[in-house]
Amino acid sequence: MSEEILKALMELFALVVRQDGGFLEKEREYVAGFLEKQLSSNLMIRYLLLFDEFIGPSIPGEEIPGNDFPSAQDSVKILNICRQINRTLNRGQKTIVMIRLYELVNSSRKFTPRKLKVIATVAEVFKILP
Repeated sequence: MSEEILKALMELFALVVRQDGGFLEKEREYVAGFLEKQLSSNLMIRYLLLFDEFIGPSIPGEEIPGNDFPSAQDSVKILNICRQINRTLNRGQKTIVMIRLYELVNSSRKFTPRKLKVIATVAEVFKILP
């Protein structure tokens, strides 16, 4: 997997887990496990730190009350990341990205409307619709 795609995936993963105001340690563990399967330990640490940077300051697991939709800023980021991934990956690889997104959300068992909206947006941009 190219550096460009790994960086895009770390940002996309961070956007998904941030939708509820924070992240859970199980979600970070999922990302670490994903990276461990893909990369050497030095690169794994580098990309895990990048994921942490994309998450930014937050309180793990803190809920954001209100709207069931991602913010406009997050929506624009999601679209840009997906367009970037769209140019590089084939349909099968994009399907695997979708599976990884569902696995990430499943790691915490928090299938919230905001997280599911992000995944639906990704599927739409990837043209992977039911």
